[in-house]
Amino acid sequence: MANSIHRRRYAILPLVLACMLASAQDTEPSPISLDAESSSFNRQNNTVEFRVLSIAQDGMRIRADHAVASALDFEQSDWRFTGNVVLTFESATIRAVSAEIMFVAHELQTAELTGEPATFEDSSQGTDEPIRGGAAQLSYDNVGRVIHMSQGAWLSQGPNEFRGCDLIYDLDQETITSGSSDCGEPVVITILPPAGENETESSPSP
Repeated sequence: MANSIHRRRYAILPLVLACMLASAQDTEPSPISLDAESSSFNRQNNTVEFRVLSIAQDGMRIRADHAVASALDFEQSDWRFTGNVVLTFESATIRAVSAEIMFVAHELQTAELTGEPATFEDSSQGTDEPIRGGAAQLSYDNVGRVIHMSQGAWLSQGPNEFRGCDLIYDLDQETITSGSSDCGEPVVITILPPAGENETESSPSP
């Protein structure tokens, strides 16, 4: 009886190892492609410089006129993009003047974007109209899938608009929340009636 139990354990072990290997392969990051008009290496500070570049990985793409990277292997590197920065991921697009983006383990982790203002648009299938927003500072957390807007933040969907010094938008949940209240400014929500509703109410009866 003991021998039969051991044989069963040995038979199960390869299946467990196969499942673990398949799971590890599923979690491996996808390849990253980089296209640029020109590149140069600065030996003094060990940075790589690019002009007119595009970085793509699955549904994520970054485009900019100029970029400087602390390393090229994406294992642990910091990037600074300037000039017509466009960050696209799945249904959302962020546009900014400059951005500081961190890659860890070959995946985008965080992005700090600035603009006049920096703006974003999310055209998720679950919304009838795209959700738009902007602020002087945008922070994107790729792990939590949230966009944090600060300094003159605004967010709108159709005629409805939110304004405040600090707003947070969750891309997956499609929810809007206010952030820190330290700035002392209240969140102002403007909700307009559908077009034509006021005209119908004010129309004189025949």
